[in-house]
Amino acid sequence: MLSSASSVSSVVASFFVFGVLVAAQTGWTIPQGANTETNPLATTPEVIKRGESLYKSNCAGCHGPKGMGDGPNVDRQDRKNRPANLTLSRNPDGVVFYKLWNGRKDPDMPAFKSRLTKDEAWAVVAYVTSLRP
Repeated sequence: MLSSASSVSSVVASFFVFGVLVAAQTGWTIPQGANTETNPLATTPEVIKRGESLYKSNCAGCHGPKGMGDGPNVDRQDRKNRPANLTLSRNPDGVVFYKLWNGRKDPDMPAFKSRLTKDEAWAVVAYVTSLRP
């Protein structure tokens, strides 16, 4: 009986963790298969430098100069709606791209599909993923 209770506890814990992960991803428009989509640009020093320049002018205000979610436009009192610390993110390239491309409303993350070309967005993805330890 103890082993079946342990199994039930494991299943309940798994559903809880899954629910938390799904809740953390709400509001994003990310197509199926994005988690396997890779950056079509070669991650060269030139692409990363281009991505860094675009990041500084479009993203650093919220995500901060080093991607830690501590930009000057962030309300430090609002812990619920803080921008992501991109250095801790382990989202695959395609997911990062679609979060950048489509944005979301709550908490607010602007969509960059009207501001950047797809190649520019992928360059930002290359830069952002280079910030990871």
